Amino acid sequence: MNHLIECTDVLQIAEAVFERVFRTELGQPGFAVLVMPQDLSSQELRQSMTVLKERLSELHAMKWGEALEYLSLGRFDQQNSTKLHLDGAPERSFLMLGYEPTKVRSEFQIADFSRCACDMGLSPAEFMSQHNPMFSAGAELLRNYVSNTTNWYEDCPRIVLINNSIAEPGMHGATYGVLHGALIPVPDQQASRIINSTMIAPACFVGSDPAMQVREFVSTDQISGQILG
Repeated sequence: MNHLIECTDVLQIAEAVFERVFRTELGQPGFAVLVMPQDLSSQELRQSMTVLKERLSELHAMKWGEALEYLSLGRFDQQNSTKLHLDGAPERSFLMLGYEPTKVRSEFQIADFSRCACDMGLSPAEFMSQHNPMFSAGAELLRNYVSNTTNWYEDCPRIVLINNSIAEPGMHGATYGVLHGALIPVPDQQASRIINSTMIAPACFVGSDPAMQVREFVSTDQISGQILG
């Protein structure tokens, strides 16, 4: 399956993205990379992210009776390699990342720990508890479950969606998550690698959707490691 989707209208591909990311069976990848038009501005990229989130929320509500809300929104310049991991979040959660064009080359990594766990007769949570991939033994178990993407149109804006869940299979709304990481062989302190980061989750895990912070996220020029809201 080609994990890169060329996209000019996020609403047109929302259902295909939902099927890939919000997966209830392991035949889907658990993530998607949308390659946006090269001339899309930073604010237009962030606006596209919020539009896509609203449509995914509608689809999620149709399937499970729950809207999706923001847990966090932020913008940062990141050039550090990261090991395969889940982000700290509720057991049902999803990352939506907006990558701006950059000269800094990287390798995007996804590990299907849920499929590996199933093959071992474990739940995803049991796998993470017993075989932490931050250590070499756990990482070795995942070796045949890793997707490495090296040519992912870094001269273009991209929206990446990642299933960050670890819910027990069979529970209401449970979907199969994946791990994510990045390898940046040669950081460039003279360049930027800006990531617009949001975490979303079903409304039952969130107090309220921060409308003011969403507007700030779309319009701000600020770059930091801090979370808005």
